[in-house]
Amino acid sequence: MTAFASGPLDAEPCTPSLVRERGRGTLSLPPGAWLYPRMIGRALFSAVLTLLAFAAVAGQEPVDYARDVYLKPQTLAVLPDGRHLNFFCEGEGAPVVLVAPGWHIPDIGWRVLQGEMAKVTKVCVIDRAGYGFSDPGPMPRDTAAEVKDLHDGLKAAHLAGPFVLVGHSLGGFDARLFAYKFPSETAGLLLLDPPTERIYQRTRAPDEDVGLMQRCAVLARTQTLMPHGKDGCIETALGPGWSDAMHARYAADEGRAAWFETLRSEDLSMVGRSSDEMVAARRSLGDIPLILLQADEDCGPSGDRGDHVRCAELLSQARDSGRGQRRIVAGASHMIQQDKPDVFLAAFREVVSDARASGLATADKPRKRRP
Repeated sequence: MTAFASGPLDAEPCTPSLVRERGRGTLSLPPGAWLYPRMIGRALFSAVLTLLAFAAVAGQEPVDYARDVYLKPQTLAVLPDGRHLNFFCEGEGAPVVLVAPGWHIPDIGWRVLQGEMAKVTKVCVIDRAGYGFSDPGPMPRDTAAEVKDLHDGLKAAHLAGPFVLVGHSLGGFDARLFAYKFPSETAGLLLLDPPTERIYQRTRAPDEDVGLMQRCAVLARTQTLMPHGKDGCIETALGPGWSDAMHARYAADEGRAAWFETLRSEDLSMVGRSSDEMVAARRSLGDIPLILLQADEDCGPSGDRGDHVRCAELLSQARDSGRGQRRIVAGASHMIQQDKPDVFLAAFREVVSDARASGLATADKPRKRRP
């Protein structure tokens, strides 16, 4: 398994034969609601609005007070430096699944899907430092810092591995670096349209409007930012069905200076330090279960050369494992798990089942892996 070590970025073009569709989604977003962040800059802020409301029915939805569970931290781990890292966990069994959300997506963005995943095993969504109830971390917020927090937090929360990691978008860096650094604690990987470090090493161009984030951080230190204000800082809100208390909590979270500083640092680090860390740490993952789901927007015949380079890079990522598979999901945007939830859940169940079949973990309890 040396495909990641050498060779040109566009060594393997995409072909229609690689496209696989494993079901029709039942939860969908309006067309264009989610676009890949490297194409749209600050629009990713407003996209979270649709993400959190995507399951709402037309008309006025009654308030579901069961959602108020998100008003308090759920599994709060104390890190060695005294900071807190929050995990939101549901379900029982092993392997424990760790969900690393994409940039700007809080734990509640996985609410509906996590409920389905928790029918299979225990699933914990990670609030990275600066997200939700997790304390902000020291700058920069690069992938190495976030993976260290994660590893320390798992020990403090007494969550036992080996783990299956699900990484969406920027969270794909977290999931992969954890696997490279802690292979004996990794039972499987499911990657959802992850970033490509070698391309970022070439461009070093931020995806988002980092200038806006800096301005909003400055404003947040001196005034209360309101959703949909003229400053353009908070363009998101919860959809129908959430209580007034949850609306207030979400608005407060989105208006923190530390939140904007975290987002800015994550984005700048992704194209700089984090990409360098991924290249330096990359290694074969043996034969662990690994599925990479990729949106088909990069690999169609109308895509430009840059898109096809990314397509080839993601195929290389899948080859980090001898059992790795890259599946291009037809009709999906960057938000694969929302556009095609049935496809996502089928791949999730497959990775968990394969991890159990490998003997790394059983359905009732974790199993220790030899070093």
